[in-house]
Amino acid sequence: MEKFQDKVCVLICWALMVMYNTAERQYFIQNNSLTWNEARNYCQVCFTDLVTLSHDNIEVIVKRLSSQHWIGLRKSFNSTSNYTGNISMSWSHWSNGEPLTFQNWYPGWPLFKPSVPDGDCCGCSCNEAAAATDNTDLNVTDFTTFWETITDNMTITEDYMNATSSVFTDATLMMTTPLPTPAVSVTSDGYIEDSCVAMFSFGPWVEKNCLELLPFICYEDHSPGYFKVNVTSITSESATVTWQQLPGGISHYRVGVKGDKELTDSKTDRTYNLVNLTAGTCYVVHVFPVKCERELNPGNVAFYTKPNKVENFTVTRVTETSIQVNWSKPAGNMDFYVLRVGSRHLNITTEGGEVDGLTPGSCYTLTVLSGVNDYSMWSEESNITVYTKPCTVSNLSVSDNTNHSVFLHWDPPVGDFTGFLVKAINSTDDVLFEVEVNRTVCQVPVTNLPMGTEITLVVLALANNSLQGDNTTILTYTAPGPISNLTVITSHSSLNATWTIDEGNDSYFTVKLLLDGKLEEPGRNVTEARVTFDDLKTAANYTVVVYAVSGHLKSLPMEVSNFTLPSPPTNAIATFVNKSTITFKWTAPENIAKATYLVKLSSDFYGQSWSANITNKTSYTFSNLTSGTKYCFEVYVLGGELTSPPERNCTVKTEPEERQISLSMLCSSAISLHCDNSTTRTHVFEQLHDHFSKLLKDDIVWALEATEE
Repeated sequence: MEKFQDKVCVLICWALMVMYNTAERQYFIQNNSLTWNEARNYCQVCFTDLVTLSHDNIEVIVKRLSSQHWIGLRKSFNSTSNYTGNISMSWSHWSNGEPLTFQNWYPGWPLFKPSVPDGDCCGCSCNEAAAATDNTDLNVTDFTTFWETITDNMTITEDYMNATSSVFTDATLMMTTPLPTPAVSVTSDGYIEDSCVAMFSFGPWVEKNCLELLPFICYEDHSPGYFKVNVTSITSESATVTWQQLPGGISHYRVGVKGDKELTDSKTDRTYNLVNLTAGTCYVVHVFPVKCERELNPGNVAFYTKPNKVENFTVTRVTETSIQVNWSKPAGNMDFYVLRVGSRHLNITTEGGEVDGLTPGSCYTLTVLSGVNDYSMWSEESNITVYTKPCTVSNLSVSDNTNHSVFLHWDPPVGDFTGFLVKAINSTDDVLFEVEVNRTVCQVPVTNLPMGTEITLVVLALANNSLQGDNTTILTYTAPGPISNLTVITSHSSLNATWTIDEGNDSYFTVKLLLDGKLEEPGRNVTEARVTFDDLKTAANYTVVVYAVSGHLKSLPMEVSNFTLPSPPTNAIATFVNKSTITFKWTAPENIAKATYLVKLSSDFYGQSWSANITNKTSYTFSNLTSGTKYCFEVYVLGGELTSPPERNCTVKTEPEERQISLSMLCSSAISLHCDNSTTRTHVFEQLHDHFSKLLKDDIVWALEATEE
């Protein structure tokens, strides 16, 4: 509905302009009867003057007549007109001073003043007058033909009519009909010295005594722009309407207002204050001058009230090259919005818009105004200042990774920016480092970082020192710290290594295993500070190497060597024995790499002992032994400083080399012949055997025999 009203307003403005540029003459038939002078005076007071006639308007006027009416023609204006031109000739000018260029006299009119009368004068004069009043002599057909000729292709327009007068324009079409025969009243001689002209209802003119009482016809001209109306002090709720002073007896003005409301008022001054109007609305004002209790053609003006300022002007989205804004429709009416950014203007009909093609990281002031259809009124500006997002940095790289720092480099973004924000974040999104630098700095040492930690480095450009662009990130690591307290505990076939690392080090670990300096297992990655190796060789020298790993970075290695526990050999036997040599052989323990044995031989009787270390042999020969002696053999497996339980064989004796030793024993007894008693001798021998058994045991080869001499 509002858009329809706006279109109507524009059309009205156009129509008003056309009206002001079209001159128009209007005619007013007055039905009250006055003398010619009174009629003319009335026309000059309330209109312009008595009517003037021409080929173009006579048929229009005649169509409205039903009797004779005064017109603006008089024989002489010596005493009745202000016209100052040449008036020596009768019927030369209209009452408004215009020259008489058209005449439409009834046949026999006007009457001319007769010369000195002769004997036949009376008869001639009377005959002429009689001819003028004789209905049978009037050629009606000639008049009808005349009217039909001049009334083709005419149109009619009526503007005002009231109880005492009717008004119409000279574009009215008259329907032609046969002319009636008028009843003309004349004096005895038919001549009037200072006559006035009346027009019959069918168009022809006749002379009349100016003092007769007849209805009359007035006219009024309306020239282009003759009545100007202005509107000033326009706000969103009010306006002041003023208009020019019109001459000629204007009693008051009627003001009519049309828009979203209709108002009417009567004013005697020339100012009308409009209040309580609706913002952004088209109003049409008509000012009708009232003269002689009739409304003249109005002065017209159309205008818009000022639209209200938009509300809730906010930014809803910002990118590197565009800004999107929204707002609320203002109170009242409006037809469109103008969104302005710099020299760019966007006409928008919705409560929001987007401006693109902007420079990243730059400051822009956006302005929105409410407007009306004819661009005559604008609301107050609503402004908002905002920065576009800066672009992302490029070529982000890291160098010089240490235990607690890295060095960060980047290239600046496209567009404008005021600085950079640099952050370091760990895997749980804890901020470890944060700093802002100005726009000239494109490298930063990132310090105070935990060692051996995965670090996400973030760099983003800033606009207005606060608006952040999108993140550019890179993943890196601080160098891990070395491990400490590496401990290796072994069994016969396994190894368990443990170590410690500084708190906060998020590294994993790589463990290598070497056997006698040669790589046995190339590398095992573990996340806990311990590792176990199984199925190892016994009595083997293993080296465990451990270093922490953080990303592509490794700590200094730490290593510890240790032997697995040695397992004992088995099946120790003597494979060769003579008087001075014994060769022993044994079986090596299972799953042994490089075997080192400790062999020992001892004689408890003589208090002798021998030992030797041998490698990768399972036999050994002891020489220079004492014959007939029992030896104890022991063999051990050695692993570094570790020794296995021994394998023993203590039953082997060297071959004896017999030697006889004679012992003489004297026997005395208080009992006669007691020593010769066999029982006594056997008992003594047993005591001696027991003595040697305790003394020599089984450590040497010996035998005790008794002989009698």
